[in-house]
Amino acid sequence: MLRATFAALAAAVALSAYGQLSPIAQLPTGAPALDANASATQFTFVVAGDNRPAKRGDPLTKPLLDIASQMKASPPSFIVWNGDAIFGKTSIGIDAEYEAFLDEWRKVPVPIFNAPGNHEMVVQTNISCDKKSAEVPDYGGSMLATYREKMAQPYGMFRYGNAAFLLLNTDDVPDVALPSACDYNGFVSQAQLDALTASLKELGADATVTHIFVFMHRPIHDDNKSKLQPLLEDKSDYALRLKAFRDLLDGMANTKVTFVFASHDHRLYVYKNGSLTRSVPATMPPTFVVTGGAGAPLKDCKDAKPAGSYYHYVKVTVNGAEVSAEVVPLYGTTPCGTGG
Repeated sequence: MLRATFAALAAAVALSAYGQLSPIAQLPTGAPALDANASATQFTFVVAGDNRPAKRGDPLTKPLLDIASQMKASPPSFIVWNGDAIFGKTSIGIDAEYEAFLDEWRKVPVPIFNAPGNHEMVVQTNISCDKKSAEVPDYGGSMLATYREKMAQPYGMFRYGNAAFLLLNTDDVPDVALPSACDYNGFVSQAQLDALTASLKELGADATVTHIFVFMHRPIHDDNKSKLQPLLEDKSDYALRLKAFRDLLDGMANTKVTFVFASHDHRLYVYKNGSLTRSVPATMPPTFVVTGGAGAPLKDCKDAKPAGSYYHYVKVTVNGAEVSAEVVPLYGTTPCGTGG
C-alpha cells in the first residue's frame, strides 16, 4: 500500500530536461549584490552548515551567533551555507524560523548563499522506521514554496572571480517511486542531474573558469548513514538515481573541480585523507569535505565522540591556480568538548 502511494505521488511529478544550472540568488539579508569580480584571482570565502537547534522552538544556537560575529568582524568575499538553517520539517511556523536565521545574517555585510538541507525540504511523519520517525519528500510543495519565498531557489550556480560555485539540492522532489518511506535518504531529480552534468561540461570548456566548487547538504562520502544512499538495500529506480549522482561526482572527469563540500553529519569529516590544499588542473578526484559543525547537536556525543565532532567552519582561499581549505574551530578540537 505504501509503495503504491509513493508510486502514485511520483507519477504526478513531471520530468523535464534542462541546460546548465540556473543562476542562484543570494539570501535576502540586505547585503550588497555580489559583484562577479571577473578579474579576481585571489579571494577568500567561508563554508559552513547545520546550525539548526536541537528542538523545535529553541533559539538560534551559540555557534551560529559566534560564526556570524566573526564574519562581521572579518568579512570574507561571501559565505556558502550547506543547509539545515532551521529546524523545519513542517511548514507550520517555519516563516519565523527563516526570519530569525536571516535576521542574524543581516548584521553581516557580505552575501550568503544556501544549499538547502533536509530540515528545509522534507516533512516529518508518524511512520516508524527503526525506532525513528520517517522523513519523506514534500510532495505537497509547501516546504519548497516557503523556501523559495523566504530564501532562494533550491539549486543553481553563481560565478565569482576565476571560479564557479554550484549549489545542489539533495532533497529534491523524487521523479521516481520510493520503495517505502523508510528507504528515503535524500534525492536528486533527473532535471537537476542533467543540469549539473551540462554545467560541468560547459564550465570545463570555459577558459575564464579556473576552479569549480560544489556544495550540497547530504554528502556522498561519509562513514555512516548520513551519506546519500538508500537506507535499505535495494536496486530500485530510486537507488539507481542516487548511484548515478554519486558516480557523476566520484568519477569527476572535470579537472577544475577540487572540492565538494557537504554537511548533514554534525562534525568534520574529510574523505580518504583528501588534501586540503589543491591546484588545477586537478590530477585526482575532488576532496570531499563534510562540514556540519555550525551549531546543531554534535555527532554521537552521548557515547562514541567521533573525531571531528566539534564546532567549526571552513575558510577557503583561492590564490590563482591554487586553493586551500582551513578548518576554523570555534571552541577547540576536542570531540564534543565544552564551549558550544
